[in-house]
Amino acid sequence: MNLVVKPYEKFDNMAKERINSYLSRKGIPANYRVYRAQRNYGDLTFDFQRSGFVPERDEIISLSDNLLAFNPAGKFVNAVYRDGPFSSEVLTSAMDGDLFLFQKKDGKVLVEHTSANPTGPLHIGRVRNSIIGDTIARLLKKFGFDVKTEYYVNDIGTQVEALLLATELFKDLNYTEAYQKIFQNFDQYKDEVEKMMLRAESGDEEFIRKSTEKLKMYLSDVLSDLSRLSIEFDMFIWESRFILDGSVRDVLSKLGPVLKDENGAKYIDFGEGKIYLTRSNGTSVYFTRDVAHHIMKNNQFQRSIDVLGEDHREHFRKLKYVLDFFGIKGVEGVFYSFITTKQGRMSTRRGNVVYVRDFIDEAVERAREEIISRRRDLSEDELDDISKKIGAAAVRYNIIKYSLEKPVTFDWSEALNFEGDAAPFVMYSYARARSILSKVDVQGDINFSFTKEEAPLLRMIALYPEVVEDAVTHIKPERIPRYAFDLASSFNQFYRDCDVLGSGDNKGRRVEIVKAFSRTMEEVFDILGIKPSDKI
Repeated sequence: MNLVVKPYEKFDNMAKERINSYLSRKGIPANYRVYRAQRNYGDLTFDFQRSGFVPERDEIISLSDNLLAFNPAGKFVNAVYRDGPFSSEVLTSAMDGDLFLFQKKDGKVLVEHTSANPTGPLHIGRVRNSIIGDTIARLLKKFGFDVKTEYYVNDIGTQVEALLLATELFKDLNYTEAYQKIFQNFDQYKDEVEKMMLRAESGDEEFIRKSTEKLKMYLSDVLSDLSRLSIEFDMFIWESRFILDGSVRDVLSKLGPVLKDENGAKYIDFGEGKIYLTRSNGTSVYFTRDVAHHIMKNNQFQRSIDVLGEDHREHFRKLKYVLDFFGIKGVEGVFYSFITTKQGRMSTRRGNVVYVRDFIDEAVERAREEIISRRRDLSEDELDDISKKIGAAAVRYNIIKYSLEKPVTFDWSEALNFEGDAAPFVMYSYARARSILSKVDVQGDINFSFTKEEAPLLRMIALYPEVVEDAVTHIKPERIPRYAFDLASSFNQFYRDCDVLGSGDNKGRRVEIVKAFSRTMEEVFDILGIKPSDKI
């Protein structure tokens, strides 16, 4: 059970208790569906369509009091929570901080994301993985889980060995250009690449050590770009370790009874197909090392989440199948569709990429131009700081706001919109609230005589713990930016309808409402990896 106070849950329970008591008195089973009411209908809907029961209008209305009102409509009953008591519950829980505090959960969770081959700077086709993974990790942490993030570094395989060979052959080129040059005529270098792969996959420690030293330099490019988006990692696991420490050997040994042979290659039957674990020369394939990797995860964490592109579904299905042989169950896959360009899917080896660093630079520059058009009073340092924050936030927000299964085509005008569903709009609403609070000198007494204009914002604030729990339960990080937009929109309506600083006896209460909005938005920003600014 959470420590967090859920105002809606408290009032929902009161409404259910009264409806159930009414049905019990009439000898009618509590056979109904219940869900959050549509806007303008109330707060909670009781749906009796399946039972066929039609509530008696006057009897239902008589259940109302100064806390709740009940409005029957055919086979539906809508519960409405009175503005005063409900608003008081929300503001009190926000002022106490109880609205935001989730109980610590048992068990450790690992979120693996990004894990791109360090063959070049990260491109925007890959960064959706990073943003989704980081947001999920932040979301789970906010909900009370002990969460670690992992980057699984592929330091063995065709692409990696091709990169290492390329940097030896074409020392006058940067490593990305050299890598692309190899693949322009790969057949010419294929034999040499395969020799290098054999050395690595056979556990040649000196070869792997030298390879790792180089790859760490290239990996730093990826990590530097991600840090601009506030994305960091707790753990780096190198693929080669599972060869060097004997884990791959252990996997093959334990699977021995079900392994089959095909000209020296080892495989497991999988439906109508086969899952290969070694080549004919006895070296392991990537899949086998990934099995060892997930066994390691299972030994350290109670739950592990892999963030994967939709093209990895079959790999993950096979992985789960093999892990069943080891009794490993707590592995989850989160799949997403890709960001595409007009030229189609992006590829580092083909060179048709838009790098994340250039993408962020573009976002920062566009944000800068927009801010200059709105604010002429900012110093150069302030302008630089705000531009960087909005640029990074625009990239994160505009990618995470879409359902994971929906492909994304990035739209600059949409991402940098100060008037719509975008990071600048949400951040501007927060800055407006902070501006109000910066002007508060003496707050005055707080009375709890709420006005109807204050209720919509407080109702939106009350949804915070429910939105977080729903996003965690269903692994739907896109629900957080959707809530951020609705919350910001509600605040802007409050700002138009409610004077704060000159509101006399209402001032103390309204200042607290603005504080509650600011705190809620800060919690949301933390989940989204957005650094807010008080000046926009």
